[in-house]
Amino acid sequence: MWRIIIILVLLIILFFMVRTSLREFFGKKKPDPALPAKDVMVQDPVCKSYIPAGDAIGEKVGGQQYYFCSDDCAGKFKSYMSGKG
Repeated sequence: MWRIIIILVLLIILFFMVRTSLREFFGKKKPDPALPAKDVMVQDPVCKSYIPAGDAIGEKVGGQQYYFCSDDCAGKFKSYMSGKG
């Protein structure tokens, strides 16, 4: 009788461990709170156009994150910032 109870308890523990592991593996990834959501509109600092953050080109310049509508705008901004400092 005790063997059956011990086996059942171990199986229940195993079930919860496997279920938790599978949820973490297949579950949704938590977004980085430092990054805006993909559907948030961000403004390009060069041409002042608004683009969805998911489509924007993100670049870190001077330790700060900026978002650009194109590689052209990103290049212009980087060259401006490098000439400024």
